[in-house]
Amino acid sequence: MTDMLKAPIHRYDVTFEATEIDQGRSIVGVVLSRDGAISDHAPVLFFEPKEDMTPEDTRLLAHFLNQYITGFGLIMPEGDEPQGAEETSEQA
Repeated sequence: MTDMLKAPIHRYDVTFEATEIDQGRSIVGVVLSRDGAISDHAPVLFFEPKEDMTPEDTRLLAHFLNQYITGFGLIMPEGDEPQGAEETSEQA
């Protein structure tokens, strides 16, 4: 892990959105953006809550996450860049 921390850090702003997918199953989408723009090439991520969570529970979870989490970072081995990522000059 310590060698990974020397690799470039790719940072995104993040928001969480509760939505329903097929058969009424709820998910929390992780929306990554930079400078207010959602990247066409950013990874598409989502959480699958436990099956017994109601859509309202999922909306509350997304709301809670939006209150306390504002960013998302990726540390990639050198030469293995995420699609659409621009390297920042920050090092961990």
